[in-house]
Amino acid sequence: MAHEIGMALLAMLEALFQLGLLLVLTSVIGWCLDDLPSLLAGRSVGPVRFRLLQAGRFWKTLFRAPLGGRPALALTAGILTLLCLPAVTTGSVFSSLADPLIIGLVVLLGRGFVGQSLLPGEAGRFIPAVLLLCLTEALIALAAPGTDGLGGLCAMLHIEPEPGLEGALAACALALGIACPPLRAQDVTGMLSGIRDRQEREAARSIADVLNCGWLLLLSDLALPVSVGLAQGGVQGWWLGLVALVGRLALTVAVAVGLRLMAQERSARMTALFAGVALLLALAGRFGT
Repeated sequence: MAHEIGMALLAMLEALFQLGLLLVLTSVIGWCLDDLPSLLAGRSVGPVRFRLLQAGRFWKTLFRAPLGGRPALALTAGILTLLCLPAVTTGSVFSSLADPLIIGLVVLLGRGFVGQSLLPGEAGRFIPAVLLLCLTEALIALAAPGTDGLGGLCAMLHIEPEPGLEGALAACALALGIACPPLRAQDVTGMLSGIRDRQEREAARSIADVLNCGWLLLLSDLALPVSVGLAQGGVQGWWLGLVALVGRLALTVAVAVGLRLMAQERSARMTALFAGVALLLALAGRFGT
């Protein structure tokens, strides 16, 4: 009994540490998505510490005056995503709830609540993203039935590697990143066109950073599930999982920035191409075993 209570407390502590770490990384990821393309093009940009200070002001204000309405729903969606997805190891207390379809829908709904209204055409972009999430769910059900969320899938792939499924999930992640890329600074500005209060606008940008981090973490978990450490790996497995988390998030951000620089975001042709590749890889892996 005492052992079970200790394991539950450890899983809860890991979930809280994961949330705190990812909330710090949201500002760094937001800076990379918004400013790294300009920096690579030779233009001057503000340092990342300004983004961190803005996030710090947001959380300080949040503790004094809680949010309400649409921003509160958007922030709740982002925090639930960061809590549930397996990040460092599969041992987080909420990792069994990380169903790709459900988590993906939560993030997409959260994006719809960031501002007062959706951008023109934004609702239409959600349709291919939802279809791709359904495809991802179907591929997992076909190749790994009975797995307990993304945490269970990551643990299973450590024990029984499935190259066909892993390749198909990576292709699905890339198709999702193309069909529904992270919110850009100009996207958030467009959503806030009816808001004049500076504090509300800064809060919305910080919430968008949280949702972007959650979306990219979902894509990175799908693309590289074996990089998530095992809960049974002990201290060494935990440190390896932490290093792998930073590495796969950096890779996912690099791909997202590359797609933006190559103007391939929201490309219907590329989305269909990688969705087809995912199907072919999954079928090849299924019939090749």
